[in-house]
Amino acid sequence: MHKSNEKYREITIDKGGGGDSDSSHRDASQIPKVMNRPIHPPIETHFLLPPPPRKEVEKPSSSGLKSVLSYPLKVRDSLKKLGKSKSMERILEGTHDPKDEQIVQSFRELLFLEDQFPAKHNDYHTLLRFLRMRDFDLQKAKEMFLNYLQWRKDYGEFKFTELAEVKKCYPHGFHGVDRSGRPVYIERVGMVDLNALLQATSIDRFVKYHVSEQEKTLNLRYPACSIAAKRHIASTTSILDVKGVGMSNFSKPARYLFMEIQKIDSNYYPETLNRLFIINAGSGFRMLWKVLKAFMDARTLAKIHVQIEAFNFLYCIRWH
Repeated sequence: MHKSNEKYREITIDKGGGGDSDSSHRDASQIPKVMNRPIHPPIETHFLLPPPPRKEVEKPSSSGLKSVLSYPLKVRDSLKKLGKSKSMERILEGTHDPKDEQIVQSFRELLFLEDQFPAKHNDYHTLLRFLRMRDFDLQKAKEMFLNYLQWRKDYGEFKFTELAEVKKCYPHGFHGVDRSGRPVYIERVGMVDLNALLQATSIDRFVKYHVSEQEKTLNLRYPACSIAAKRHIASTTSILDVKGVGMSNFSKPARYLFMEIQKIDSNYYPETLNRLFIINAGSGFRMLWKVLKAFMDARTLAKIHVQIEAFNFLYCIRWH
């Protein structure tokens, strides 16, 4: 990693705070201040809406939100039937910063000159994500975006019929939202049975499944969460429970799967991660982490918080 990125390499590792009986009643001033603000502000800061008039609004039920996150295709059909009101369109689109609009327009013009800019990818939010990932350097963002378009040609419709079997040996899924309304994705990595996973599916099919889930998140989960939160949502808060994970888990298939997914998320779905909390990190995982972070880009590393125990995580997700 270049020396200029040295400041991004510090990943906080916190030991946790124990389990006193009145921990659920602590206020924000008592929360351990082990987490620094991310170096790069959340992408939602580009779409901050003016505060709406204050009035009591019925909160969405937890069961309804669960169906939004777990069954996004049903939500898509419901949204099509409902149509979009002006207020809904305003929430889904977000308020554009004039400076952002200007550089996004310059980026569009640069891409049009390449004559490789399909209309379906001429999306303001997508272009802004690629610009942010390259610190608004037009040439670097153009190269990254054109690589993305080329990669897209290899991915079409995909049905992952073995999902039920895969979830038995690879527990993962979306569970509710964080305090800002972003979807929360959880993986229990320590419970993954890699041998059973490879019997239920192939690595290639699992990677394609991951891509299809990323598409659902962009096109369905974020809009549904935006409507529920009444503000533009464009990123995910993720939790990895790595209890029991160590160097022995990083076999050749596991290493290949990790690197493929990391490459896809970093190169083709940039700026969709808000924060990543890694919890229950034992000594074995901390040794493994030294290897894993060598494959990750600086911007992603800046969003990761490694927690030795799960205790303080509850406060982090509530108050971050």
